[in-house]
Amino acid sequence: MRTAIISDIHGNRTAFEAVLADLRTTSPGLILHGGDLADSGSSPVEIVDQIRDFGWPGVVGNTDEMLTTPSSLEDFAKASPHLQNLFATIREMADSTREALGEERLAWLRNLPLQRIVPPSRSYMLVREALGMRRNLMQPPKS
Repeated sequence: MRTAIISDIHGNRTAFEAVLADLRTTSPGLILHGGDLADSGSSPVEIVDQIRDFGWPGVVGNTDEMLTTPSSLEDFAKASPHLQNLFATIREMADSTREALGEERLAWLRNLPLQRIVPPSRSYMLVREALGMRRNLMQPPKS
């Protein structure tokens, strides 16, 4: 079965429409999303609504977590002091996106899993990287 995984749309409707056009051409039997759906683009509401309407299974992305759990952004910012000037802009964009999405869409994003095996009878595993995580998730941490 042909499988498509889309990720990192970041509220970019133009890019999402290009992906949808490609999906119509390639006709995959399974479409998964890897999160990072809404933050920083001009169309977060439209993107979240369409993906929910399509019913594509997926995982929460790090920017989805940043939107639904603002403390995660602050934790990441503390670990990256050299980027503090950038975080003021990121906070402002996140606040605007949260307001546009509203609580119901934020709750949907919040409830996306960190990992998903789809479908259970197959060997597909979709896993998201946590904010600040920089190691291979399939390898044990070094001692």
